[in-house]
Amino acid sequence: MLKKLWILILIVPILMAFQCEDEFEESPLVYNVYKAKVTPEANFSLNDTIWITGRVSSNAFDESMNDSVFSNSPQKDVFSIYKFFEPNDLSNVRDAINQFTLVFEMGQFSFFSTCENAQIQALPELENSNLFYTYKIGLKPVTTGDYVISWQNAIIQNSDRNEFIIENYPIENHPDQIGFNSCGSVSWRFLDESEREYYFSVQ
Repeated sequence: MLKKLWILILIVPILMAFQCEDEFEESPLVYNVYKAKVTPEANFSLNDTIWITGRVSSNAFDESMNDSVFSNSPQKDVFSIYKFFEPNDLSNVRDAINQFTLVFEMGQFSFFSTCENAQIQALPELENSNLFYTYKIGLKPVTTGDYVISWQNAIIQNSDRNEFIIENYPIENHPDQIGFNSCGSVSWRFLDESEREYYFSVQ
């Protein structure tokens, strides 16, 4: 009896380990890229609302099944809002969410704790058709100036991204780049390598 008890004690943890592995093992899903659209204007006033809409297919590609499947939990979209300033040696834009009143129209939104004034995470809602997930957020400007919205991965659908605006803010030590100052931490993107920025002015 004692021998059987010892065998049971030794086997149970092993069986539980296999069970835990099965419970936490998920099918590897490859998600589609968001398509983002901004109110198509270069110039806005303080009375305007700039609308940002992000949309993605509700299907993802399951590599284990080699087929598309419905995704119950879509990936979040991430974008940042910056305001241009007179360039220094390193950057030409700084975090600027606080330069807008946010209007939450569709989806859920949260902010990165590392720099709440720069980055927004958008969790979309499933459309009635079940074909797409969508989020929509409005920006009501509270100060004038030149701004840029920058996405991590989305494809911007606007045919004109108003790139002429950044020509007024060259960085001497980083030519042909945009330097993002996010709460004191600076990163760069080469302008000819990125189509993930949308520029606009508030007058």
